[in-house]
Amino acid sequence: MKIQEAFLGCARRTPLLKRCVSPVRPDKRIVYLGGRYVDIDGEEATVGQKYCDNTVTTSKYTAWNFIFKNLYEQFLRIANFYFLVVAVLMFVVPNTPVSPVTSALPLAFVLVVTALKQAYEDYLRHKEDKVVNLREYEVIKDGRLTTIKSHNIQVGDIVKVNDNEQFPCDLVLLSSSDDQGQCTIQTANLDGETNLKTFICVPETRSLDTPGQLDNIQGYIDCQQPITDLYKFVGNIILLDSSTAPVTKALLAQNILLRGAKLKNTSYIYGCAIYTGPDTKLALNSVIKSGKRSCVEKKLNTYLLFFLGYMFIQCALSTILRHLNLGQDWKNPDGTRSQWYIPFLFDYGNPQGDDTSLQQFIDFLYFYIIYNYVIPISLYVTIELQKFMGSLFFGFDVEMYDVTINECAKANTSDLNEELGQVDYLFCDKTGTLTENEMQFRQCSIDGRLYIEEGGMFVPNERVQMEMAAAKTARELQRTTSIGSAASNTQPAVSSAAAHDNVDGISTSPFFEVLSLCHTVQIELPSNGTAADSDHDNIEQVDPVERTNMDEVDGVHYKYNASSPDEKALVEACRMFGIVYHGSKDNQLRVTFHGKTRAYKLHEVLEFDSDRKCMSVIIENDEGEYQVLCKGAESAVLKRCVSGPVDITIEHVDYFASLGLRTLVIASKTIDVQEFHRLRDLIETAKQNLTNRDEALVEAFEQVEQGLNVIGATAVEDKLQVGVKETIEKLRMAGIKVWVLTGDKEETAVNISHSAGHFDGSMSLLGFTMQASAEDAHTNLLNLKKSVDGLELENKQVALVVDGASLAMIIEEHCNIFREICLRCAAVLCCRMTPIQKSKVVKLVKQSKGNPTTAAIGDGANDVSMIQEAHVGIGIMGKEGRQAARSSDYAFGKFRFLLKALLVHGHYYYIRLAVLVQYFFYKNVAFITANFYFIFFSAYSAMSIYDTLFLTFYNVTFTSLPIFLNGLFEKHVPEDVLLENPKLYSKIRKNHLMNVAFFSQWNLLGLWHSIVSSFGIFLMYVHHSEFGRNGLQTDIAVYGTAILFICTTVVQIKLMLVTYYWTWITLIGYAITLICNWAMVAIYSRWAPGFVTLTASTSMSGVLGVLFSSGEFWLVVLLLIIMAVLPDLVIRAYNDMTDPVYLSIAKSRAEATHSVSPCCVQEVSTPKHVSEGACWNGLQPTRVRPNDELEVELEMLHSDTINT
Repeated sequence: MKIQEAFLGCARRTPLLKRCVSPVRPDKRIVYLGGRYVDIDGEEATVGQKYCDNTVTTSKYTAWNFIFKNLYEQFLRIANFYFLVVAVLMFVVPNTPVSPVTSALPLAFVLVVTALKQAYEDYLRHKEDKVVNLREYEVIKDGRLTTIKSHNIQVGDIVKVNDNEQFPCDLVLLSSSDDQGQCTIQTANLDGETNLKTFICVPETRSLDTPGQLDNIQGYIDCQQPITDLYKFVGNIILLDSSTAPVTKALLAQNILLRGAKLKNTSYIYGCAIYTGPDTKLALNSVIKSGKRSCVEKKLNTYLLFFLGYMFIQCALSTILRHLNLGQDWKNPDGTRSQWYIPFLFDYGNPQGDDTSLQQFIDFLYFYIIYNYVIPISLYVTIELQKFMGSLFFGFDVEMYDVTINECAKANTSDLNEELGQVDYLFCDKTGTLTENEMQFRQCSIDGRLYIEEGGMFVPNERVQMEMAAAKTARELQRTTSIGSAASNTQPAVSSAAAHDNVDGISTSPFFEVLSLCHTVQIELPSNGTAADSDHDNIEQVDPVERTNMDEVDGVHYKYNASSPDEKALVEACRMFGIVYHGSKDNQLRVTFHGKTRAYKLHEVLEFDSDRKCMSVIIENDEGEYQVLCKGAESAVLKRCVSGPVDITIEHVDYFASLGLRTLVIASKTIDVQEFHRLRDLIETAKQNLTNRDEALVEAFEQVEQGLNVIGATAVEDKLQVGVKETIEKLRMAGIKVWVLTGDKEETAVNISHSAGHFDGSMSLLGFTMQASAEDAHTNLLNLKKSVDGLELENKQVALVVDGASLAMIIEEHCNIFREICLRCAAVLCCRMTPIQKSKVVKLVKQSKGNPTTAAIGDGANDVSMIQEAHVGIGIMGKEGRQAARSSDYAFGKFRFLLKALLVHGHYYYIRLAVLVQYFFYKNVAFITANFYFIFFSAYSAMSIYDTLFLTFYNVTFTSLPIFLNGLFEKHVPEDVLLENPKLYSKIRKNHLMNVAFFSQWNLLGLWHSIVSSFGIFLMYVHHSEFGRNGLQTDIAVYGTAILFICTTVVQIKLMLVTYYWTWITLIGYAITLICNWAMVAIYSRWAPGFVTLTASTSMSGVLGVLFSSGEFWLVVLLLIIMAVLPDLVIRAYNDMTDPVYLSIAKSRAEATHSVSPCCVQEVSTPKHVSEGACWNGLQPTRVRPNDELEVELEMLHSDTINT
């Protein structure tokens, strides 16, 4: 042990080894206030803790390591490493058939383009880092404020931040300009929420608001090491004073100011730096990387393996043929070479051509070198650029722009574009995704009676009350044997007078006291006294005392802000009823009840969490009574209630849920002073527990929230978004199965599923809910499977409802049976789900047979795990913050935009990329296979038919631009047709265009094109070997150039035949490719004599002049091109004549062309007395769109008709 410690100590003192030895990080950190060390029970070891500085580094490279690090990262790619090996082989192997430049130059081009792109991106990050690191802040040093740069801030420094400044690091709030130690901040940079949030310091430090006072503070902060959770913090602040005992106060998330947030409407704050630089929560959340891969990328790797095997077979066959035919007939009687004019017949160092194993291996390498071009070197860089630029179109789509939030669609990644066109299962959140997440109070249950909101008043819902009473009576009649006795127990309906008296009495009910006090709502007020201005810069925090002194008891100008839309709706409903919440000061909550203001002291807030599904507060009223006020889900609150109308409240909650309303149960209890102090001490002890704070708080909260008295329930409405039903219906038509995963009550979720079109009338609804035990769950699961079997025999669609509690019982041991049942259902609804259960359901489907592609869409932080688990994560920029949008792969504002994202963008992305990948391999097969044919006419020598220039630039310039532009702009089917015919989406799923049939078709055509171009030119040479006016015989350079000319022309025509949408950009791309490349060949042919040419075997001097001056050459080229593309023409014609999609498109366009009236495009032809937008057609005016819109439409229609 001593030797090990000595080695570690030596290593840490040695600069070279210092980076290799990482000190063990303790479980917690001690931060001294002001950086002044204090003795903590003699524990000197804590003094030695070192923390990183506040330098922000988001860049990847430096000027010193860029070249080496970037090259290392690029060669981690298999394709780049493969071409590096090929280039090295060409330099190492002696007398290679082609120049090493043919592999080295394209590889260098790919590496340089990628490096320049990454260098530019990193340069921008360096600029942003510099701005942040050089920002100036004030820090307390020696009792006064000293200005330093942000990157010089150290852990323990006390920093002053002024209004509208961002926090430079994570700070513990010590004091502020507010007397109560409060401040308001905006966290849009962290979670996207624009609402202002209130943070507060511990009471013991709020009075320390001068540099001198803070410089004299003695104490330290004992807290956890940094974690990624933005909303969780565990720590204590210990204040030391020589005259008193140390004071320990718990620190919570509301005491922590995170880097990236901005101080608003507060003059200044002082805070102690606890996490700096890379340890800040913002930095920790910035390093999350996605490991998702698209189906096309996986298939591409399969293609690479196939062509490596194909190339290996070619090399092996060529080597075998070469050595089988290597005999004495190729040598003179004296043993010298007879075919001296054929290079590479004999290996360097083996002039006699002995057939040795080494010779065979080297020959294999020679053939490998000339055949390796079948794998396109520029494929990956082209795919990267195509995906990146294609993802920009996602944000350019004006039809996916959300006016209400002023946000366009965003693609957070370009790696998964094509996956949008492959979705089999869509997992969807409900609240904020299918609904607006704008809550409106509708109904409530108070002390066992129903009330409905009408015109700002709470009116008894007598009709429903009577119907429920009658239904209850009917149930009692069925349970009794004596009808008379049962009827005598029936209670009469409540009279109107009694109901009116009840309304007058509910204002004094504790129901509204709970609604107005049990929440975390904050109040904002425009500084000019009007509610119209919503700019946060003109908002001031409300002082409740000042407001009530000004007789602002109605709260009409208050703007309530809450993290939960339900809370905001409930507080606003109270204000509508005359019960106004005025905010808090000194932990004093003030509420006006119909003109009378009461004060309550807030002692504890037991905040809501997804496990407890409720929140509570402990208050003390103005009469000195202590109360626990609670609200939450009925499944969580009612089981904690021991008194009150529990059964009636359950009936009312079920009734609200059947209407699709969101419900909360309201409860409370009164406790004595001794119980209050016991519970408060229990909570404080749990807060100070640094190791198991969460578990300790859960146990403490459990004791607080027991023995409650149920008061009633609330029902708020969350309306469906526009277009939800139509979107789900079209997704179902597209073959996408939609699952809704929500935390809502079963009845509410089922009702929403029906109204949203998730469930329809043709489906048989089955349930797997409220299972009592794991054994019962297993038994009922088997029975459920039998029910599904029976319904399938009747050709009925099945809809399944599952709750989270039942799912937890079977998700581990019986997941296979459950998955089989769910996959056979047309729609699945999972209610009462926790966030982790959502992700487990997604994972369950991902791992099913057939590897279906999954997509998940949600708007809240509770959807992040589901979004990240799915193949494609989609975030809604909703009202619950932007955590989901930031964690997603794609994000937009409304659920209905999903239709355009999948059916249009996803369709186009997949078609474009699938054609690009297939085309790249096809054109290389058509090009390089000629080298294989040539060995049969060159004594099986590893000799290339192409010049070095052609091998070098074929993939880089000769054929790359047109397919790249096709990958950006191709629209084989118009957008409106894709939206009107969702079934077209199902035709491309399962990676249809990259299956064996399409792969074989593409590459067989490539082989055919190579046969036509190679043997066509060869046959022409056999019968007539002279070209040009001078009658000179042609050589291999002319032969190879002629084949290249035909090959490049044929592959471009092939691309034209698979193109359905033409733009001027694509036409320019073809023109540039034709003119520039052959101009380059002409220059090379004219000024590249043999002694400077790059090729090792022949000269290209004057070749292009010889070819292009021959009329026979052009005639042969024309015939060979027609022969080569004839199968492609037949395939295109067959597809267009038999595919019903293209037939319907052509028919609809033809009808539209003949039905358009000419007067619609002539602005002067419409009489003045006809209303604007009308057009005369015979005697009756016909409504049309404005002329400018019609002109654009007609122009597009004419262009599309020509294409068809």
